[in-house]
Amino acid sequence: GDGFFNELNLLEHYADVVFAVNDIGMFLPKVDHWVSLHGMNISKWKAVRWMHPRPGEATKYHSVDAYQDIDYVWSNLTPCLALSGYFAMQIAYIMDADRIILAGCPGDSTRRFFDIPGQRREAGQFSYDEKGVKEQVIHEMKRLPDFKERVRSMSGWSRDYFGAI
Repeated sequence: GDGFFNELNLLEHYADVVFAVNDIGMFLPKVDHWVSLHGMNISKWKAVRWMHPRPGEATKYHSVDAYQDIDYVWSNLTPCLALSGYFAMQIAYIMDADRIILAGCPGDSTRRFFDIPGQRREAGQFSYDEKGVKEQVIHEMKRLPDFKERVRSMSGWSRDYFGAI
């Protein structure tokens, strides 16, 4: 939400490797891995970022489908967590990250960075509960307790579930 960039400022001294998720990658000062379940959008987001080049950046792009600009296709990942933020968390775990910190991935109706300031997500919009997203995450963390131990979050349900930094 409006707190995402505040969360990002707090994380600057924690992040060795940055996994950007979806369109937020256009705005981050550093992106090592850019992840989305919406691979068809990566080229558009990448083009916006190219208008503001970052010296020496060698971003790798990840999705579940083989679209233009995707370096790593995770089509056989089972289970594939249902939200791009959790999918990125999953890839970081597979890549053996010691510590995974979620920023802007509250896992509840907390405003995300692209929502209108001052508003919570309304009933009838995407619901984490009705889609079984939380249940999927909980199930996967029970299956892989080492995974859960590596994750912390900055806000929302995911902070309550994984713990704060």
